[in-house]
Amino acid sequence: MAIPLLELRNITKAFGPKVANDDISLSVQPGRIHALVGENGAGKTTLMTMIAGTAQPDSGQIVFDGAEVSISSPKKAAELGIGMVHQHFKLIPSLSVAENVFLGRELRTARGTVDTSRMEREVAALSEQFGLEIDPRAKVASLSVGLRQRVEVLKALSHDTRLLILDEPTAVLTPGETDDLFVVVRSLAEKGCAVLFISHKLGEVLAIADEVTVIRDGRVIDTLPAAGLSQTDIAQMMVGREVLLRIAHTPARPGAPVLEVDGLTVVDERGVTVLDDLSLTVRSGEIVGIAGVEGNGQSELAAAIAGMQSVDGGRVTLAGTDITSTSVASRRAAGLAYIPEDRDFVGSGPALSVTENVIPTHLTPPVARRGWVSGRAADAFAGRLIEEFDVRGAGPSTPIGTLSGGNVQKVIIAREFASDPTLLMVSQPTRGVDVGAMEFVHNAIVSRRDQGSGVLLLSADLNEVMSLSDRLLVMYRGEIIAEFTQETMSEAAVGLAMAGVRPSAEEVREAEASHEQVAALVSTHGDVAADEVEERVQAAAAEVRPSTADDAPVAPPAAPVRADDDVAAPQEGWQAKFRRGALTALRGSVQPLVAVAIALLIGAGVILALGENPLAAYDQLFFSSFRRPQGIGALIAQFIPLAVLSAAVIISFRAGFFNIGGEGQLFVGAFAGAWVAFTFTSLPGPVLIVLTLLGGMVGGLVWGFIPGALLALWRVDIIVTTLMMSTIGILLTGYLVTGPFQDPTAGLAGSPKVAPQARFTMFDPQFGIGMDLVIALVAVVALGLVLTRSVWGLRVRQLGEMNRFAEYTGVSPRKMSVQVMALSGAVSGLAGAIFVLGPNGGRFLLTFSPGYGFLGITVALLARLNPWAAVLAAAFYADMMAGSNAMQINTSVPFPLVNVLQGIIILLITAVFVVDRRTRQRVLALLPLRRQGATAAATAPVVLASEAEESTPVAPAARSGPDATPPPPSGAAAHGATAVRTDTTDSREDVR
Repeated sequence: MAIPLLELRNITKAFGPKVANDDISLSVQPGRIHALVGENGAGKTTLMTMIAGTAQPDSGQIVFDGAEVSISSPKKAAELGIGMVHQHFKLIPSLSVAENVFLGRELRTARGTVDTSRMEREVAALSEQFGLEIDPRAKVASLSVGLRQRVEVLKALSHDTRLLILDEPTAVLTPGETDDLFVVVRSLAEKGCAVLFISHKLGEVLAIADEVTVIRDGRVIDTLPAAGLSQTDIAQMMVGREVLLRIAHTPARPGAPVLEVDGLTVVDERGVTVLDDLSLTVRSGEIVGIAGVEGNGQSELAAAIAGMQSVDGGRVTLAGTDITSTSVASRRAAGLAYIPEDRDFVGSGPALSVTENVIPTHLTPPVARRGWVSGRAADAFAGRLIEEFDVRGAGPSTPIGTLSGGNVQKVIIAREFASDPTLLMVSQPTRGVDVGAMEFVHNAIVSRRDQGSGVLLLSADLNEVMSLSDRLLVMYRGEIIAEFTQETMSEAAVGLAMAGVRPSAEEVREAEASHEQVAALVSTHGDVAADEVEERVQAAAAEVRPSTADDAPVAPPAAPVRADDDVAAPQEGWQAKFRRGALTALRGSVQPLVAVAIALLIGAGVILALGENPLAAYDQLFFSSFRRPQGIGALIAQFIPLAVLSAAVIISFRAGFFNIGGEGQLFVGAFAGAWVAFTFTSLPGPVLIVLTLLGGMVGGLVWGFIPGALLALWRVDIIVTTLMMSTIGILLTGYLVTGPFQDPTAGLAGSPKVAPQARFTMFDPQFGIGMDLVIALVAVVALGLVLTRSVWGLRVRQLGEMNRFAEYTGVSPRKMSVQVMALSGAVSGLAGAIFVLGPNGGRFLLTFSPGYGFLGITVALLARLNPWAAVLAAAFYADMMAGSNAMQINTSVPFPLVNVLQGIIILLITAVFVVDRRTRQRVLALLPLRRQGATAAATAPVVLASEAEESTPVAPAARSGPDATPPPPSGAAAHGATAVRTDTTDSREDVR
């Protein structure tokens, strides 16, 4: 037997407790095409990254051409002759084919300049050698997806490649382009190149591969010759049970039209028409499929129907109602349900619980009444959906980001089905979903059709859309160019239409004949013992493994679960809720406690350096306030503004808006409240107190409203505007109390005294306990309840996910940004008014704040934006501030040490709250003046290939030939941008 070109011997790779590859061994022979298949998270891509040099195994050996090697980098892999074509193209659209092929290793002339002519000749020679016909001078932006795939292959082959890795190479190709690629791959194998082929399309695996290795849960199940295997055999080995790969199509019973799209036109922000006078109709009880190579307007069509994309012409009618210009919420109320293509960036809030992901579109009794959410009813509703749709490994309180991709898709399907929609729009329903969950999703869509809904299905998977559709429309360059029924559709005809050809009978016959020739050319399978194959398949499928989240999907419920259904569901007992809450609080307190401990240790070192005893200093700092009434009074005086201001910060930060202008809002609110109290002196005391507090809130509200409005209307950076407004607020109030409203008797820069009847009653002056403390606590508790129990608070949390989930469920980010900033400013202003009426106030003083606005941010971050924990954090900070003078007097340790401790704590605690440029752009992208699908997609997070195998593809747009004038690529490709996912809550994409 020939020596393998590549051998993997007992390769193991783990990421923390997750073992991605578990003792994997396999070999790849030169001149053979070796397919690697497995479910999501099976470990395929992790294995490939170690071969390609972007990751290193924890143990095991990689043997290449008979010698053990250490592939420490992609450069080392290239030197060995290993090339990898990634699922997502890594091309620069503005450069030529030759420039992309030689990117990073450009050929030079004798003078040191780039030798473009030589690079073009080299690429021309390569393309002729491998049968990859392409113009080396063509700009990549002008190429079709199939031609871009050729450029990627040429890049991989330009290194004298002996092993070519193809990761999902046909994900965005038409059938004709797939045939062309397979001819090239087979010719490479015939010339001695070994090929590793990764794909979820099992039909293509059997068409091209010589051997098939199945990986399950990071382990090799078996390696078998492709000859003799069927798609069902492979799927059974992958999942461990029998899987129905194709839905048996049952006749539709179409009724009246539920969706009518008439002359829909969308022009993107660069002036290119992405939907061109498009019209279609969907009737109740039928599935209308939309096929097409990605980038031909499908995403814009779905977004326009859903209300998440502005339109430039035409009309959209849902159940007889014109919804062309209505909001997302209005469309949902009219009967639209939408399962989006991107379940992470649009369809879910990864950090939110299953309940919080399910209820936003079902905020009716008993889930919500009068703007307040019933936690028990919401959990019961989510629990029923989890049970009915067999969401594995989930409970109502489970963060949805911890579920597998298939189970996240089930949650989204359950939520949308529960609305009993008139129109169900489904986009890329099984993208990134393995064969087990795929079966469930397909059954669910057919079930919804049979219950009377109209279904609009958009899918780049040709087999899927042909299998499910009663009528099939093909989109090309923003137009519908062909329509098929179950009787007239064929892969050849649909494939021609996807390539921009309106298929005639003769052209279809030619395409079918060509496909058969290609199939015969690329297939080298011989006869094998069928009994032996069947025996090994059954043994592999029966291998014992831990139950996975997507095993054994069940059919969806016959009738949708509604939020108002009175159905018994298992209820979590109060003991379990208390235990879960305590564990959550404990986990959340680890980082703050560690930060405080480290800060205190560093502070102890500083104290020792000063020649003082750290224990004595800390005793004075933390406990001296409790030894005398005046100390407690000082603590309370510091606690009140910190508690209220931290609540104000939590409001905006939870929504993802980084309001760092609390100091200015505090100053403006304090002066506005003081102005009311010293102007309307004839009013009764209780009335004047209320008006003073309202005046302070209005002042702060205005100062918060302005940045919110600037963000909503013109997308002005919230950090810049809040800082600017804070400075203006401090300077403005300083001018007022040193000019028009100066009181010379104040001693310091201050306003006139407030009316005596407006001062707060003190219940115990010795301990500093008065009405100001009561009002502060009431305000903090009320805001905590609003944020955690109200419908508005749920919308704030949705907005804080920093994706399009809130907009997708019907929340207006523009309106919410104004509301959030206005309320945050009003609460900051309330803190200022409370000070003015409190025992230490009596007037507005320019020096009354030692930086409370910024300290409120540190308190909020120390509490991890938990409104209840913020009370404890505020008390901790207030205790330090109150004890700082005693520490200086009694131990000679200067009170600025408190500032040092606070600074260290905030540096340690803000690691997960770093506001970088990418995050700010993602916030701003939620509020464009004119939403465009491409703009939104450009901000979508993309999981790196080394981190996740099945992230949502962001594909370049389709073109027809190098000379065509293309519409622009959609998504990230249009902007040449790839955002790297930074959140740590989404463990759904298992480490590969």
